[in-house]
Amino acid sequence: MEKTKRTSAIIRLLILASLIVGVPVFLYFNCRETLFNTEWLRGLPQLLMHYKGYAAAILIGLQILQVIVCIIPGQPIQFAGSYLFGITGGYLISIIGAVIGASITFYLSRVLGYDAVTILFDKDKIEDYRRKLDSGRGLMLVFLIYLIPGIPKDLTAYAAGLSKIRFRPFLLVSSAGRSPGMLGSILMGYFFNRKNYFAIAVLAILTVIMLVVFYIKRKDMTALLDDLENRDKEKHQH
Repeated sequence: MEKTKRTSAIIRLLILASLIVGVPVFLYFNCRETLFNTEWLRGLPQLLMHYKGYAAAILIGLQILQVIVCIIPGQPIQFAGSYLFGITGGYLISIIGAVIGASITFYLSRVLGYDAVTILFDKDKIEDYRRKLDSGRGLMLVFLIYLIPGIPKDLTAYAAGLSKIRFRPFLLVSSAGRSPGMLGSILMGYFFNRKNYFAIAVLAILTVIMLVVFYIKRKDMTALLDDLENRDKEKHQH
């Protein structure tokens, strides 16, 4: 029995390691001139114009990959989606890819288990996230983590898979939190395709202002998440 458990744990660890470490390493060495090249990503809409019949599927696949392998930037993918398919089409492509990617990540963590996840990720961070998500305000915290720029999101879905949060509420709340940031990139692509440079300038200025505000207030926002967790603890103690 013990030997079977150890074998199972090793297999699960190898599966997780191949996805979390192996895939990024493979992509880096084989896609440095594409997925990790800023110039290539900027030209993604024009490149996909030649594959218009498959462009939506390609973009959904890239968005899924971006959520699972979070070192790939998501903005160029969302930009390309709205450039080719408009605001509604671009949003649907992005959110479908994000939902599938988050689902894979959530269940991957839940199936492979705590030991495998904490070997590959910082145990203290996973514990911190899981503790927050297991509080009565876990879904609110998920929404804020995905909504606020500058707060690390990479471990959230993995921690959620290890927490008591149910899958459907997590998916709904995380998707809602992602949406405003996605829409910024989507609008940029839409305006760029229509050569509406005034709208691009306004959107860029608003984005910079928001990022500066969030950066200045990042400690306050992190403190807000901690405060929500502490309030829930006090509520349960009383």
